[in-house]
Amino acid sequence: MISSLETRKTRVTLVGAGINMVLSLLKIAGGIMLASPALVADGAHSLSDLASDIMVLWGLRQGARAPDDDHPYGHGRFETLATLALAALLALTGIGILWDGAGRLMGGALAVPGLWALAIVALSIGVKEALFRYTMAAARATRSTLLSANAWHHRTDALSSVVALVGIGAAQLGFVWADPLAAIIIAVMLLRVAWQFGKGAADELVDTQAPDDLRRALEACLHTTPGVCGLRDLRMRQHGARVVADVSVMVDPLISVTEGHRIAEAARAQALAQVDALEDLIIHVEPAGHFEGFGAEQAPLRTELEGQVLTLALAHPMVRQVERLHLGYFEDGLHLELLAELAPEADHALTETQIITAIGDVLPELTQLRLHRISAGLRG
Repeated sequence: MISSLETRKTRVTLVGAGINMVLSLLKIAGGIMLASPALVADGAHSLSDLASDIMVLWGLRQGARAPDDDHPYGHGRFETLATLALAALLALTGIGILWDGAGRLMGGALAVPGLWALAIVALSIGVKEALFRYTMAAARATRSTLLSANAWHHRTDALSSVVALVGIGAAQLGFVWADPLAAIIIAVMLLRVAWQFGKGAADELVDTQAPDDLRRALEACLHTTPGVCGLRDLRMRQHGARVVADVSVMVDPLISVTEGHRIAEAARAQALAQVDALEDLIIHVEPAGHFEGFGAEQAPLRTELEGQVLTLALAHPMVRQVERLHLGYFEDGLHLELLAELAPEADHALTETQIITAIGDVLPELTQLRLHRISAGLRG
């Protein structure tokens, strides 16, 4: 189902396309008949607006599709791809106008444009400025970078019409070189806008870090989650109009895995609810103060030591059964906890000391061992 936001983006783009079609035909035809290269250049700009509207519609339609097997992160980057294509179109249009204007100035092919050219340009300025404001309002409401780029394309068209107005007016006063000079200025404006949006789209496609204000907002939100002791390795990247992020959340190293998971899920839910631009967040849980070093990177895994530890513990004459072995991986070494059934006559403290000695002789990484005694009635 298409959301109301997607419907609004489509409607705004269709309105712009209709207006651009009328303006481009009016300005190009008027520029040819009235001998105004500036008006023709302005019309070419409006025609590029029409082409950009078509690209925007394609990008919006593709970007609104739900994730699938081939695109598990969604289709938001289609908007980015369309933005990059729009930037390329703007650049090509600007280069063409620049080439034509420079050729007219150097070749001396100058003429005084007809007076009606001023009226056409004045109409274009008012219409395109209104279209800019209309489109930008929708871009902000829907957080669409693609729609924002298209809005600024409308604004540059309005500004280029202002330049055309000045150039045509000056030509009417006898400065015939002003008209092609205005066309060159318009071309430079187009190239500048093309660079801005092209660079932004390229940065997004190569996963450049998201803006600092979004990072700070997410960090502040995560820090307020109960149980979160700290953060590290926060990475955010644009994904169309939204951002996706991953982060390591520090929790108390002595809590259970399930509690750590619960804290992470609470942090994720809170972030998605409070940071509007956030589309998805992947959280990795790490023990505060012990996320690297010996315990995290060098200590033996359970499969490497469990059998040996259990064999040594059960070899003690006072140990009848070991119910559970808990492993703690810390920077200073291994912390073990044994839940065991002892003989009724066993001295708990002495048995614990003797087991520590026996295991410590073969497991030098051991820095702490606790023996928890259970009765036969509590087993299972």
